[in-house]
Amino acid sequence: MSARTTAQRIETIVAGVVRQAVRDAGARALIVLDDGSPEATLAHAWCAAALGPGSVALARGGAIARDMPRLFAPHPAGREIAAMDPATLAEEARRLEARLLADVGGSLVLIAHPANKTALLLGAVAPPEPLLPLGDLYASDVLRLAGGYTLPPAARALAESAGGVEALDAALRAHFDERRPLAEALAELAQGAAAAVEQALRAARFARRRMGLVPKLGARTLGIDLFA
Repeated sequence: MSARTTAQRIETIVAGVVRQAVRDAGARALIVLDDGSPEATLAHAWCAAALGPGSVALARGGAIARDMPRLFAPHPAGREIAAMDPATLAEEARRLEARLLADVGGSLVLIAHPANKTALLLGAVAPPEPLLPLGDLYASDVLRLAGGYTLPPAARALAESAGGVEALDAALRAHFDERRPLAEALAELAQGAAAAVEQALRAARFARRRMGLVPKLGARTLGIDLFA
């Protein structure tokens, strides 16, 4: 199957799930959290193709992120909020903007988070958004489809220690998709990297049980049949 055919198949499945989710929710539109990443660009393009451009909005949260330290200054935790990691602050600002936009008009709007499967598998906190359109695409899949990928700093550090995102994803596929024992799946990674990946996976087990809707593209999908 050609790369173009594969991409079209994936987009078709994602589009179908997005349309069904919006219908099932009785929603009038969808908002995609947009951090400027290849994932956000891809998710927005596929969702817009599924629902129509006028039915998909973006939440970037820039102005809110700039104002958050001032807005929370009177709060007892204001100093800690002002000192938060800028990336975390920006994501929460996008989330707040999306929720505010979703309340406009009095009818339901779904919110989508563009995280890829690698980030979700290794993340100790699950995104609270109800729809994860790229949640069954590994970071290396996004790289092939969009020419780039993003990971949270901790997951990116794991990829670097593992010899690159392709090596990390190969190990994750071997365990989660092919059901190989974890030690066997991680055996190809450097010893330090294997131990760090195993620790991250164990820490993320709670989050993996609490994912939103993920379009099923592979053998084992987060939120549907992957709870390990």
